[in-house]
Amino acid sequence: MFKTHDSPAPKIQLLHVSLCIIWNTVGLWQLSNDLQPIGPTASMVTIGLLTVFSATLLLSERNNQWAVYLLTSGLLGIGAVMAIFGALTKDPLLWPNEFWRYAGIVVNSIGVVGFGLALAHIKHPKM
Repeated sequence: MFKTHDSPAPKIQLLHVSLCIIWNTVGLWQLSNDLQPIGPTASMVTIGLLTVFSATLLLSERNNQWAVYLLTSGLLGIGAVMAIFGALTKDPLLWPNEFWRYAGIVVNSIGVVGFGLALAHIKHPKM
């Protein structure tokens, strides 16, 4: 049974995606003004993919399509874990200062928590 209606997971996941879109938008704006972006990556492709993922999360959750919801959640969760790993292992000079490095870790930790909550509220799904 798919039980996200009583779970905060979709809202937390959409918060994470929204913050990532804002992060990338700010980074692109900074690059266009010859400033160092707040993180090592900023991409229109990423913004597009995140927009598609957020729509997929919403539609799959509303239409009770647990497999699509979990797949999308998993991809977002993997992306968040990779971003956290990168923030902990990449050269700190890729961020303007330590605040933005740790802000990125916080933003992506929200995504990991959202994925964990999504997994916690899936009870014996039926195909």
